[in-house]
Amino acid sequence: MSETHAPRTDLVATGAGKPGEPLPAMMKALVLHGTKDLRLEQRPVPAPGPGEVLIEVGSVGVCGSDKHFFAEGRASSDVMTEPFVMGHEFGGRIATVGEGIDASRIGERVAVEPLVPCGECRPCRRGEYNICPDQLFHGVPGAEGALQEYVVVPAANAFLIPDSVSDDAAAMVETISVSLWAGQRGDITIGDRVLITGGGPIGLFALQVARNRGAERVVLVEPQDSRREIAARFGAEAVPSLDAVEEEFDVLMECTGVQAVRHAGCAYVRSGGKAVFIGVGAQDASVPMPSVIEREVEIRGVMRYRFTWPTVIAGLEDGRFRADELVTRVLPLEEAHRAWTETAAGADVKTVIRVGSNPTRPHQRSPA
Repeated sequence: MSETHAPRTDLVATGAGKPGEPLPAMMKALVLHGTKDLRLEQRPVPAPGPGEVLIEVGSVGVCGSDKHFFAEGRASSDVMTEPFVMGHEFGGRIATVGEGIDASRIGERVAVEPLVPCGECRPCRRGEYNICPDQLFHGVPGAEGALQEYVVVPAANAFLIPDSVSDDAAAMVETISVSLWAGQRGDITIGDRVLITGGGPIGLFALQVARNRGAERVVLVEPQDSRREIAARFGAEAVPSLDAVEEEFDVLMECTGVQAVRHAGCAYVRSGGKAVFIGVGAQDASVPMPSVIEREVEIRGVMRYRFTWPTVIAGLEDGRFRADELVTRVLPLEEAHRAWTETAAGADVKTVIRVGSNPTRPHQRSPA
């Protein structure tokens, strides 16, 4: 990695250095070559095509699916067949733009929606682009992710963020979007009682979503003390197991993907209520049929999100979503492998890889 390369004279940036300064020819990238085989490599800096922008990556969140790819070579139906770069929770700064994109966007701080639908299929034409069967998704096999210094994305997927939103929070717009879409799938409304199983990032954001949508009571089930303490700060009654729950709820938001939890959780949904499955877990699972059929409990799945980015960014700006409080471990790209190989010390909620910002700072903002 000590080899030097001449800068790219064909790519000129404002946001990635001095105005008008050429971008580097090479960049660092953390590449997954196979199960438990992560390598920090040098790769050429890509050039954006028509309708695209080049992102100088800021922060990247580590997701449970990233851990599945590392350990198993797959996450749900996405299977690794060749080396690729993970990282689908990210933001950064637009370094340069491709043909057809206004150059005034160079330098913008953005949060990136990693889902790229085909735009032509029946679900896409109905506005249901999250269930597009031909979608690409940055950070899973088929579309490179953000655990590298630069990544190309469609310009329409890069959403402007205000300076009050940190790089770390920008990376978590994706995580919050999953929880926000789950809240919409559950039709949570004023006065509802909501049960959340799992106090990881998705569960803690689901708690914030439920409160923002007017839930009267939220109970969150989580065995880890530190996560229950955060849940209590966010307005939930936090309990260590379902055995401590003695009531029924309008909506279950199941975030663990654990078969036993999913199965047991359905029994706590009131007749006519909804069970929203967010955690994926095993490829096959069972549900308690008497609870589902005899009491008409409606089961709804959550496939990522749609049309959530503007709402989440606005919620971060006005404080309805609290993201920075969930960051419990920060690593530079050079040490990012530790997110997969070492257990976090102390509270373990959200690990963030700071690719383009100084890891000693809370976050990097636009210059004054």
